[in-house]
Amino acid sequence: MDLSKFFKSLTNREISYLNSISEIQTKKEGDIIFWEGEEPEVIHFLIDGIVKIYKTSNNGNDITLNYILPPSFLGEIAVIKKIKYPVSAEMESSGKLLVIELEGFNKLVEKNKNFMREMIHYLANKIEKNYSYCEDLMEKNAKKKVAKFIKEHEDLFFTLKHTKIASILNITPETLSRTLRELKKEGLIEEKRIVKINKNKLENLLNG
Repeated sequence: MDLSKFFKSLTNREISYLNSISEIQTKKEGDIIFWEGEEPEVIHFLIDGIVKIYKTSNNGNDITLNYILPPSFLGEIAVIKKIKYPVSAEMESSGKLLVIELEGFNKLVEKNKNFMREMIHYLANKIEKNYSYCEDLMEKNAKKKVAKFIKEHEDLFFTLKHTKIASILNITPETLSRTLRELKKEGLIEEKRIVKINKNKLENLLNG
């Protein structure tokens, strides 16, 4: 896989080094990436798929905190602060992870200031996505929630089950089905044998 599309500040030589200290792992739905309380031993970077972040309460119930969409680092706070993972991470769908050796990654960051700035950018972007996710949860208009998800994550819209999409958007599957029917009726998406998305109409809906 061409890692330069994810890490644009690295030279060809540095990309080769990154390849030498990492591996691509294919994951399936339900696979655990790390458990709450574990010590970080590698760096995880989500290339494809969705990851559920959750905590386990004292009575054993899992509480979903967030969903991470690609491209994104996972558990980086524990790595930076050198603490145990404060949460667990589980694949919500099938996907791919870049798993990087911790020591080699730290050396790469320390030697390349541009790469360090790129990592800061990734962290800032993740914080922004978290804010956006919280705003989406508070959004009352289901149609806008669904339209935004389709517009920003078209590939996931085609691959995820509707029950998963509904869970991510914090709406019921029935609401999602009803909303998709409305979007089709209004011509925002078309579905025959192949689903087609009218991005211009979705943009107008989100800005309206």
